[in-house]
Amino acid sequence: MYPIFTRFIVASVSFTFLITAAFAGYKDSIRHTELVTQLSLRGISVPTGSGVSVTQVEAPEATNAYMPNTADSQFTGKTITDQTGGGANSGHATTVGKNLYGNTTSIAPSITSIDVYYADDWINSGWYTGTPPTENNPLQNHSWVTWFEDNNAPRRMDYAVNRDGFLPIAGINNSDFGEQNTASDIPDTYGSMYNGITVGVSDGTHRNGTTSYDGSGRVKPEIVTPSIYTSFATPYVTAAAAILIESAGSDTAAKDQLTLKAILLAGADKSPFASWDQTTTRPIDDAYGAGQLDVYENYFIQQAGQQAATSTIAKRGWNFSSVSSSSSEVYNINVPGGFELRNLSALVTWNRIVSKIMQGPFTTYTSSLANLSLSLTGGAVSQSSDSSVDNIEHIWRDSSNALASGSYTLTIASTSSTSTEYAIAWRSQLYQDYTLWSSTVFTASTPAGLRDATDDPDGDGIQNLHEQ
Repeated sequence: MYPIFTRFIVASVSFTFLITAAFAGYKDSIRHTELVTQLSLRGISVPTGSGVSVTQVEAPEATNAYMPNTADSQFTGKTITDQTGGGANSGHATTVGKNLYGNTTSIAPSITSIDVYYADDWINSGWYTGTPPTENNPLQNHSWVTWFEDNNAPRRMDYAVNRDGFLPIAGINNSDFGEQNTASDIPDTYGSMYNGITVGVSDGTHRNGTTSYDGSGRVKPEIVTPSIYTSFATPYVTAAAAILIESAGSDTAAKDQLTLKAILLAGADKSPFASWDQTTTRPIDDAYGAGQLDVYENYFIQQAGQQAATSTIAKRGWNFSSVSSSSSEVYNINVPGGFELRNLSALVTWNRIVSKIMQGPFTTYTSSLANLSLSLTGGAVSQSSDSSVDNIEHIWRDSSNALASGSYTLTIASTSSTSTEYAIAWRSQLYQDYTLWSSTVFTASTPAGLRDATDDPDGDGIQNLHEQ
């Protein structure tokens, strides 16, 4: 037995009022309010996670206290099943549940089927030794961490993802809590998994950095959301995945766990973080990951549809495909004359492959990871993302690095000896070239000093550059 688990917070009761007040605000921050408004104007039903079931794993707040309070009005109409048995109410689990499937507090209130596990029982049922049981739900939420300081838990998680096709979403521990003396700020369980998403908080008060266990040097977390603790940020991302599963309908490629991951990360918003950066070998920021959850972009990326390699792609879209060994796949971008493409975010992800080996009475797991790169070329542009350790690659160009009119190519290249399944997603904004736009907007009577891109002649707080 391995009963050594850590929650993200020291106490939850004292923060009840802060948490309650934050429920409405986070929906604005992740652009859910904007999505609801836009879909309502278009006469389109807002996805709410209908038909999606989830697994919620919880560390105990006290002895056997790991269950959401099923009597809470936020859970009316839910079937919350204690899969371990004998669980008592937990304030932590209740708040996680409210953020994930609460009737008014979640963006996915139509999630009605929830399986809850006590983390000790979970980890000892095949997730640390032996073989993980089959996961029948498409999403797992892990608002807890622990350190075994080995590869047993993350490898079994990645193995189960490949076998069962679900998406695990796990929080990183808070900066002021957890095992402060461990060798890595990033826990092995489940901060070091490859085939899921790890979550931090938008104010940066989480332990961030690179992995030390089961493949060192990988950047974590992959995404952030606004919350006071990572425990409560994590279910926001899980809920966002649930609404994407619903809006995918019968399109199995659109709701594949790789596609969901690519869309969630490609849509992430970098604008709240002035310090966000990346390098050729570090695909995402080492504090904020791909950025802040943006469900507006997520939805419209998905709804732009699957677009095949070799095609000329739209402003948004995605593809679920495979690249042959030592080969490449290309996606063409055409920026029309008189226009420029701003805020291009393209992200590709693929799974680590984990194999189970039986050696007498013992079960061991070996892993392999394909090496893919992502590049953008065309005209004077040459940009690449080529990490040798991560299983995501990311191209980002903000408004100051817009693509001028012309033809460009996104290339996914593999140096691996086997075919690799991947998902890619992208978003961008097409603007009329500023010089062309300004020539049609301003007249001879407009003072020259008000025509610059950074001016605001109508006093509405929006610079000319962004008035287009």
